[in-house]
Amino acid sequence: DVLLKLRFELDLYINLRPCVLMEGAYTPLKNRTSRDINFVVVRENSESVYAGIGGAFRRGTPYEVAVQEDLNTRYGVDRILDYAFKTCEKRKNRKMITLVDKANVLVHAHSLWRRAFEEAGKSYPGIKRNALYVDAAAMDFVRRPDAFDVVVTNNLFGDILTDLGAIISGGVGMAASANLNDLPSPDLPRKGQKCRGLFEPIHGSAPDIAGRGLANPLAAIMAAKMMLDSFGEAEAAGAVDKAVRRTVADGGIFKNNSADLAVSTKDVGDRVASFL
Repeated sequence: DVLLKLRFELDLYINLRPCVLMEGAYTPLKNRTSRDINFVVVRENSESVYAGIGGAFRRGTPYEVAVQEDLNTRYGVDRILDYAFKTCEKRKNRKMITLVDKANVLVHAHSLWRRAFEEAGKSYPGIKRNALYVDAAAMDFVRRPDAFDVVVTNNLFGDILTDLGAIISGGVGMAASANLNDLPSPDLPRKGQKCRGLFEPIHGSAPDIAGRGLANPLAAIMAAKMMLDSFGEAEAAGAVDKAVRRTVADGGIFKNNSADLAVSTKDVGDRVASFL
């Protein structure tokens, strides 16, 4: 997988996925508005079961055994927690960070997360913190999304929860993500660049609708906005964000009670461009 290879080869240990319901966007949650859904998921992006440690024995027989190891290192956990707390510190929301794990079952791996989380929190006394098991977190994404500000979790749970987060905040056609490494590096190509990164919409390439004008371009545009942020181009990033928000708030681009487009891909792009 090219994407996973890029993440691992470049050590892009942060996966940052905003879950923000823009005014005018669709959510399947009843009586929820843009004021209720505004949080970000910080996903550890270099470990867990995605590390590819394991194998299969007696493959193809009735006695086949498959093993997939869940890799968690103190170094990897510490650095993602530090980034998550710093992200929470910068946000103007509730100053609340939520750790999502399964420490009641994964007692070895996720005990590490719990201990590291408590220790990291001592350096950020102004930030409230709590921990949820992943099943409870999934329920709360739906029943009380306004309870979240910054969510930090491992690679597997982050992969799953952010798709749920996308669906409640406008659909996957609006969901962007950044894969980052913010640690000091001498090889950053641009003056003012804060990190190296890979930016993407969370959806796949959808070859079945290629060339038909059905794809929502907003996720890709918002991924470009996140890229501009990483370059230190705050003014340009803000302009893109405002243009997308105005496009969505003006209405007419989505079908009624749906995240599906009512207009073409080009039409959406033209509307965004008109506000820049």
